[in-house]
Amino acid sequence: MQTKSDILLNARTAVGGALAVLLVDDDPDCRMLIRDAIEGSGMDCQPFEVSNGLEAMEFLERRGKWSNAPRPGLIFLDVEMPGMGGQDTLKAIRAIPELDDTPIVMMTGVSDEQQMRQAAEHGANSYTLKPASGAQFLETVRASANYWLKIHQYPHHRIPQALCKR
Repeated sequence: MQTKSDILLNARTAVGGALAVLLVDDDPDCRMLIRDAIEGSGMDCQPFEVSNGLEAMEFLERRGKWSNAPRPGLIFLDVEMPGMGGQDTLKAIRAIPELDDTPIVMMTGVSDEQQMRQAAEHGANSYTLKPASGAQFLETVRASANYWLKIHQYPHHRIPQALCKR
């Protein structure tokens, strides 16, 4: 019988082998822009959307309607949300050992040095400001997704040694 840990570790992909990307934002327009940027990037990704931190934890812990949710390969997390905010959600995610290598990109419309420090202390991989322009916002998401899903290397997700130049 598989443990919860085994299930989380082995469930990196969504339907059809696409990498799951979790979008956590209370603003449906921001989720739409992030989703559009990911879907338009040419990367084999499947976005999943939740509107707050509690829903994110249900998804990540596979509770309720998310009982069959895949383990995300990337999480975009809004900082300012009602209820369980981004910082508390970040701390809760980082408390799950199986998700310690999942990149988390904090996104916010407010440039706040204290929030940035807290995000770094709580284990965020990136802290990104949401640009006011829709086009700039799309490009920011594309660049971030490209880095975390294609460029950054993990022990379990890396370019084979044979393809590396020496």
